Amino acid sequence: MTRHRNEMSGVGSVEFDRATHTLRIAFGSGAVYDFADVPERIYEELLHSPTPDAVFDQHVRDEFASRRVGEIDLAEVAEERREDAILGPPLAGDLPLLLNDERPIGRSQDESAQPRQSHHTWVIDVIDEDSAAVEVDGRQITPMPRWLLPADAREGDVLRVTHVRSRRRSTLSIEVDESAKREALERSAEQLGDIPVSGRGDIDL
Repeated sequence: MTRHRNEMSGVGSVEFDRATHTLRIAFGSGAVYDFADVPERIYEELLHSPTPDAVFDQHVRDEFASRRVGEIDLAEVAEERREDAILGPPLAGDLPLLLNDERPIGRSQDESAQPRQSHHTWVIDVIDEDSAAVEVDGRQITPMPRWLLPADAREGDVLRVTHVRSRRRSTLSIEVDESAKREALERSAEQLGDIPVSGRGDIDL
């Protein structure tokens, strides 16, 4: 990514993701940049140095690839679209409220990263020996491995799905929703009851 040198002056705060070795620096200009593959010792030096600007200029500015936070990461977007194709997109009410990040120097991303939780409804359309076709959130039929479903799941079952995703873990909880299944069967019975006995509709040709 392009670096704008006038934005990279006056280190305001630093964060470090030990899992990915990503160093995030907020500058006095308001710009926030992520630097990739940074050794932890450099983060510690920035954190404890009385002159963090000098450490940044000497050891970070021209040494590591960077991306301004807020710019679109196409690889990340593609990954989220692949996940949404299976799980369905998170409901708007399930997304956390994002506030301005006022974290001081020394507090890592891992300490404040909040997991995102979303809820979905799956309906099992077909189950084969090793795979299943599932309707996700009433929109599209999505194939998935049979082992992902509860052992006692059957065709026509309604599944209540909870997905919790954080920076380092993705957890999926799937359970059969018996009450939702009964409601769906009752609606189907009501619709069948509305069909004329003669089998003829109301259309005159």
